Amino acid sequence: MGTTLADLDRVRDYPDDETDELYEADSYPEGDYTWTGWPAELRWRPATAILGAVVAVGAIATAVIINSGDSASTKATLAPAPQPVTSAPATTKSSAAPSAQPSPSRTAPLPPETFTTVTPPPSASPSLAPTGAPTAAPPLTLTPPPSAALNPRTVVYSVTGTKQLLDLVNIVYTDGQGYSQTEFNVSLPWTKAVILNPGVQNPSVVATSFYGRLNCSIVNAAGQLVAASANNSSLATCTR
Repeated sequence: MGTTLADLDRVRDYPDDETDELYEADSYPEGDYTWTGWPAELRWRPATAILGAVVAVGAIATAVIINSGDSASTKATLAPAPQPVTSAPATTKSSAAPSAQPSPSRTAPLPPETFTTVTPPPSASPSLAPTGAPTAAPPLTLTPPPSAALNPRTVVYSVTGTKQLLDLVNIVYTDGQGYSQTEFNVSLPWTKAVILNPGVQNPSVVATSFYGRLNCSIVNAAGQLVAASANNSSLATCTR
């Protein structure tokens, strides 16, 4: 502390001498403090500025190219591999020109139509009566017994009339033992000769049809009429 105070006293007492001794001018190197980095001559300054600008532009362009190349390589590395595309074989169009359509053949015009009127003969005039309408049955004819000698107990059953198309005529009669017998879809006229047993006293015959006109009769061995029906109906019954 005492030393410091003594130095301060010395400085205060002798400011010029002590300052010169402590900081002598010879202790600083001599140098030229007027250099600014530009050529001393003014004619080189424009060329130097242009050269610096060219160098700066080249450096910037180089940096941009390097950055773009890095980004492109990065994108190319990260991008997925393209899928193989298989192109279908192109179908070759037929170069053949379409065949010419055959021209419609010209046909000769047809002759004018002629009309011929044919007058039917009077006998060919259609009948006004319907074909399916039933007609009247022929008159009942008695069937005489055979000329040969017959058993006196013989009876003859007869059924006459008309039978239409698709009609069924069924007949039920009494046989020699007195039992009923049936014949289906018979043709007309129908006749049956039966010899009755001594115990059978009531011969009978019944004819049925859908829309026919029927008649029936019973005649004995002597040719006498035992029973008859001439109603021209779909049901004919003859019973003694």
